Amino acid sequence: MEETGRIARYEELNQLSDSHNTYYATGHHPRDYFESILLHLTRGGGKNALQTLPPLSPNRFLPLAFLEDKERVDCYSRIVESYPVYEDESNADSKFKRNRIRNEILPLLEKENLNYYSIYWNFHSWEKTEFETFLSFYIERNSEPLPKKNSVKAKHFLIPHQTWIHSSKEKKKTLLDFHLELLGFPSVYKAPFEDFIRQTAGERAFLQNKLFTIYKSKLGDTWIMDNSSPLFSIPISQADGNNLYIRWNDQERRIPNINGKLSFQISRPGEKIQVSIGKKEISECLREKKIPFFIRENIPILYYEGKPIQILFSFFDSNLKDLPQNWQNKFL
Repeated sequence: MEETGRIARYEELNQLSDSHNTYYATGHHPRDYFESILLHLTRGGGKNALQTLPPLSPNRFLPLAFLEDKERVDCYSRIVESYPVYEDESNADSKFKRNRIRNEILPLLEKENLNYYSIYWNFHSWEKTEFETFLSFYIERNSEPLPKKNSVKAKHFLIPHQTWIHSSKEKKKTLLDFHLELLGFPSVYKAPFEDFIRQTAGERAFLQNKLFTIYKSKLGDTWIMDNSSPLFSIPISQADGNNLYIRWNDQERRIPNINGKLSFQISRPGEKIQVSIGKKEISECLREKKIPFFIRENIPILYYEGKPIQILFSFFDSNLKDLPQNWQNKFL
């Protein structure tokens, strides 16, 4: 119930923020941040947990993050004097892990002079350039309405692999920010960008927030995607008489349905498809085309009598050929 309430609350706040072209402020502070870190880590969280609760996200601003521990306590006392504060009765219930961390673990760490403020800013940044970006973006969204996403034709861009690897760190940031601007989004913040750069040393790098997704595989191009891109949608199909219609990625295709035995499905783990040199796992075929891992499960696959016969790569990219190309010769 708490989680449901939290989701509903932020949905409402985000809608209000968008409708009034402004930000909303919450009372999260460095102690909350450290509490969240411990919660994430006990659930198996990785290094991304250290960047949780940034001082500024697309709709939310955290003013108390800028106050040191004593200043924060004093500020909170003044707020309580002027505004009603409603305490969630579940905060005292020790059956919740967050409450046990807050009420049992944190007091022990505070006795060891734990400085929440210092730890918070070890993993976040708020430099002059970021502050200016915040102000300019705030002024922009209050002076004129933000462009509607459906007015932006492009939903994703690619930075070629060779361009990326031959660019300095500063130029990579410029490239990402430029393409995000074309999509109608603000620049990527320093901490997430630094984490993304660190990830590129491995097999793949992934950065996502509620507005956009940035992805790069080790040898692949860098994707910058609007989260409303049709690539994130689930493909659908419809049988109509002697035809099978498949719709995905703002495309529709009519395929003659042979005796009604054709169907569209999503591939199952370990499933193989016949190619020119024998059978090959579908997952391997998708990896070879350097399709982002979070898009692969959406690629339409044609089946005949329940067996995969063609991967419809052209739905994903018109420059790619479906695999195999000549399946009709076998069944017509």
